[in-house]
Amino acid sequence: MTTIDVKKLTSTTSDWETNEYVILSKVRDWLDQINRNKIFPALAESHNLNQSLEDIVRENLDCKLWFDNEIRARRINERLTVYEKAHQIGFKLDRMFDFIKWALKINKQVITESEIIKEFIEENLQLRKISATDKNFNGKGYFALPDNKKELLNVYLYEVVWDWSQEHIKQRLQSKLVRSIPQQLVKNPVEQLMMEFINFSQELYDPVVYIFETDIDFPYKESMLPIAEERLLNVLCA
Repeated sequence: MTTIDVKKLTSTTSDWETNEYVILSKVRDWLDQINRNKIFPALAESHNLNQSLEDIVRENLDCKLWFDNEIRARRINERLTVYEKAHQIGFKLDRMFDFIKWALKINKQVITESEIIKEFIEENLQLRKISATDKNFNGKGYFALPDNKKELLNVYLYEVVWDWSQEHIKQRLQSKLVRSIPQQLVKNPVEQLMMEFINFSQELYDPVVYIFETDIDFPYKESMLPIAEERLLNVLCA
């Protein structure tokens, strides 16, 4: 999916009909994915669009308020003085705010529908820690997540990564698939299988190990895996 250039779309010199087409086309793409229970990257991109639009509102709100209060019309010596250029700018600001209000309303359906699916998956996805240790080694550990559609048990090495910026510090989870085991070959309990894997094949000493359990078979890469990673990150950072 292509990224929406929000700055370009909300430029006061842009073509608003074209901009509306761009938003409608993108929302249709997102809803098409969501209707197939694929909520990522649609949900993340939809949230990013909302955030970008709201940022532009905040950036321009003071300018609009100042214009409404000071520039639209002023009487000096009983004469109405109209600032033609300022009024042109004011009209363009109004059009931009109308467009943003419309875009936020259109985008709301994407967020609402994807959050419903996400909540359902979260309710049907259980997470358990099976290792004795509680401490991650350099923020690393393992987790297992079944892919019921492909009938696989996938084992991942995870790492908590810190992203630094001037405004804030953000944690995210990186994961690497290290083994895929056909579920038909899993004869012993998953806990036993994971501990055997850790004891004989692991890269870390005495790592933290989690297992996810679920009976649903929603799209794996677009829904199950990113939601599982988000759940695990919340647990690790709590």
